[in-house]
Parts: sequence; structure tokens; C-alpha cells
Amino acid sequence: MNEPTSTPSSEQPHNTERSKILTWLLPAGGLVIIAGLVVWGFGEDSPYGSEQPETSAPVVDTAPPVPTVEAPPIADAPPVTAEPESAPEPEPEPVAPALTLAESDGALKDDIGLVNGGRLAQQFVAAPNALERTAAIVDNLRQGSMPYKILPFSRPKAAFPFQDDGLKVTLDPAGFNRYDALAAAIDGIDSDAVVALYSRYQSALEEAWAMLGYSDVTLDDALMTALGQILLAPSTPLDARLIRKEAVWIYEDETLESLPAVQKQLMRMGPDNAEKIQNKVRDIRGALLDRAN
Repeated sequence: MNEPTSTPSSEQPHNTERSKILTWLLPAGGLVIIAGLVVWGFGEDSPYGSEQPETSAPVVDTAPPVPTVEAPPIADAPPVTAEPESAPEPEPEPVAPALTLAESDGALKDDIGLVNGGRLAQQFVAAPNALERTAAIVDNLRQGSMPYKILPFSRPKAAFPFQDDGLKVTLDPAGFNRYDALAAAIDGIDSDAVVALYSRYQSALEEAWAMLGYSDVTLDDALMTALGQILLAPSTPLDARLIRKEAVWIYEDETLESLPAVQKQLMRMGPDNAEKIQNKVRDIRGALLDRAN
């Protein structure tokens, strides 16, 4: 009796391994095949990529041609002008600190040269208490007085000459030149520098002004009144009659004689010298008013 043939045990592992490989290759190969179909079926040359349109007779367009309208030439746009760059605003000049009255004498000796006041200005600040004397001068001038004792110049030593024709006595124009040097010195003063100096020393000057005891008049108002007194002086009347009263000569015309002393002093300086001084005072007054505005 023949026994059934059996498969050698050595071949079983081989078959098992091949089975595993086939099990892995079948799904992997399927993915490859599916991917190939997708590429082939939807590519540019694929008959399934898109439906081919049916061939038909060409359609003839019988509508009349549309006339071509030429567009008007476009005007050149105006050149764009770049706005000039605004210049940077200048840096403000540093403001010098305000000075006290106690500090003023030493500082004023250094600053007085700025006003171009010459020897008269230097003499005035050489003595102590310059700002206290300045406040007193302003006070005298605003009241019409001539503060000879505290001014940096004195009256001319030579007597003023007169003309006497036997009928009347008048001023001799030759006496006007005694004031030429004073008028020239005042005419040469730098008005802007005076105003700048006034601004720098204003606090100290107000201290000096307060020492005079005025509560109803400010320093600024007093200064403007003093300058106005000088500007209101009339032109020198060369033919005005003079009469002797005790040891002095006075105007016979009471209108002239009653004028403030500062205005009569300007009249004795002569028209040319008075004009130089008044022009300088007018410049300084205008610069002070501009500063206030």
C-alpha cells in the first residue's frame, strides 16, 4: 500500500516567505497602477482628458465691421514740482540769565562797550551804582528836569554867547558847537544794543526803580515818558528874544520859558545837534516798542 507523499518540511518556510512578499507587493503594485492610470487617463494626450468638440461648418460673421475710433492723444501730465524742503527752524539763541542789582556793576563794565557809547559811557559805568543812577536819570527826565549832577557830562564851562543888536538879545549860533561832541557821541550809539542791554538788566533796573518808592509808575512807563520829553522839544527859535532875570538869561516868550528844562537844553544845543539826539531817541523808543510787541 502506497503511503501518501508529504511535502518536505524544508520547503514550508520558503512558501511562507513568498506569501508574505506577495501580500506586500499586491497592494503596493495596485497603488502604482492606479497612479499610472490617473496620470495616463487625465494627461494632455489622454482620450479621456476632455471631450473633443464636434466638427461643424465655420460660422461666418455677417455683422458690419465696427469702425475704429482713434483715441485722442493723452496730454502730457504737468510736471510734478517737488515742494521745496522747508528749512529747519533756527535754534533759539540762549537767553542770558537775569542779573540782580548787586551783580550789575561788574557785569555792566564788561557789557557797556556793546552800545558804542564811547568815553562818556565808560565814565558812567566806572563809578559805582550805575543802575541806581540810571533809574534816577529816568525819573528826572520824565519830570522834565536836567540831572546835571548825575549825568556823565557837565555843562560847558564857556558861557553861552549872545547877540545884541541894540534892540534885542538872541542866542548866538556860534555857541551851538559847544555841544557838537556830545551830539556826535549820542548819534553813534547802537540803538539795538541799547535795547538788548536794557532787556538783560531790566530786572536789576526795576530793583533800582523800586528803591525810589514809586508804586503807581512802572519803569517802562517812566522810560517812555522820559524819551517823549526829549522828542517833544521844539526846534531852536533863533530869533527868540532873551531877557535878563537876576543872573540868568531867560526867554521873553513865556510859552518858551515854561517848557521843561530838558527841552530848553536841547534848544540851546542848536537845531542840528538837537536833531541828531532826537533821531537817536526816536530809534531807541521804536526798538523798545517793537520788543514789547
